[in-house]
Amino acid sequence: MESLSYEDEVEAEARAGNTKGRGSLTSEHRNARRSNDVAGQLRFYRTTTVVLLLAVVVLAVMLIAGGRQEFARAIRIDGDLVCLVNDQDAAERVHEQLLAEGKGELPGNASLEQQWEDESWPVEDREVLNIPEAVKRLQEHGVTVQVSAWTIKVDGNDTVNLPSETFATDVLTRIKRQYVPSDEKPIESTFLEDVKIVEKQAPADTVLAELSEAVKALATTSTEAETYTVKSGDYPEKIAAAHGMTIDAFYRLNPQTRGATIHPGDKVKITPAMAGITVKTVTEVSETVDVEPEVEKVHSVNVPRGETRVASEGVPGKELRVKHRTYHNDRLVEEEIKSTQIVEPPSPRRVIVGTDDATSASGDDD
Repeated sequence: MESLSYEDEVEAEARAGNTKGRGSLTSEHRNARRSNDVAGQLRFYRTTTVVLLLAVVVLAVMLIAGGRQEFARAIRIDGDLVCLVNDQDAAERVHEQLLAEGKGELPGNASLEQQWEDESWPVEDREVLNIPEAVKRLQEHGVTVQVSAWTIKVDGNDTVNLPSETFATDVLTRIKRQYVPSDEKPIESTFLEDVKIVEKQAPADTVLAELSEAVKALATTSTEAETYTVKSGDYPEKIAAAHGMTIDAFYRLNPQTRGATIHPGDKVKITPAMAGITVKTVTEVSETVDVEPEVEKVHSVNVPRGETRVASEGVPGKELRVKHRTYHNDRLVEEEIKSTQIVEPPSPRRVIVGTDDATSASGDDD
C-alpha cells in the first residue's frame, strides 16, 4: 500500500469526517515545529557565544601585546619627563649608576638634590634609552648628586666643601703652617675671622678631595663674578643662598632675572662665596746683634788741649734679643722686643783728650 504524506492523510481524514484524527496530527505537527525552532535557537546562541569568546580572547591578546610594545618606564625629575627606559629594573639601575658616578670616591651616602620619580608611561613616538644613554641624558639635564660634606664657614659664609671633618681640620692646620717662617718659632696661630667647620649636604662636584687644592681655594680671595648654569629646581633665592650672596646682590648682578622665570640651562652671574681668610701668626725669634763700645775719654797733659787721639778702637759686644713678630698671613705687622741679654760685653773705645795748655800756647807763639 502506498504511504501518504501528512497533508494527504489530513485531507483524507477530513473527507472521511474523522475530526479526531485531524486534531491529533495537527498537535504533533506543532510540537515538531517547536522542537525544530528551539534547536535552531540553541545552535544560534552557541555559535554567537563562541564568536564572542573568540573576540574577547583576540582583544585580550592584542591589549597584552600592545602594552608590551607601547609602554616603558618614564624617569621624571621635579615633575619633568626627562627620558624613557625599558622597565622599572632599568630605571633603578640608572638611579644607582647616576649616584655612583656623581659620588665617585667620596665617603658616605649619596642622594639626588632634585625629586626623582619613575612610572609606567606610553612610548608613543618617544625614544627609549639604554642605561648609559639615560644616565648621560640626566646629567645633561642638570641632575645634581649631593653627598654629606663639611664646609668651612668664614664670617658666616660657606667657602669650600670637604669630604670629612678631619680633612677640614687638616686644611685649616695647613693654612696656618704655611705662614710660619721656617727660621722662627710659632707661639700663636689664630684666624682674624670667625672660622667654623659645619656639616651640610653639598653637590658632589663641589667637594674638594685634594688637600693642596682645598688650601689654595680657601687662601684665595676672589671677588670677580663667575658664570653659573641654572639647574632644574633652581630659583634666584636658592642660587644666591648657595653662593653666600644676598638676593639683592644677586639681582644687582642679574637685573634681567628680577620678576622673570629662570629655566635650566640659563646663565647667571654669581659672586663666589670665597671670603678671604686671614691667619694671625705670632712667632718668637732670637737674634744676636752688635753692641757698640762706649767711648772712654782719658785726659792727658802730653797732648795739646783741643786735640784727641784714639788710643784703642774698642771691640763691639754681643747682645741676645728675643723678639715677638706678628704676621697677618705673610705680612709683618708688628715686632716687639721681649727681652735682651748681653752675652759678650764690649771693650770701650779709648780716646785721649789733650789738656796741655803750655804746649798749645807755645805753638801759638810760634
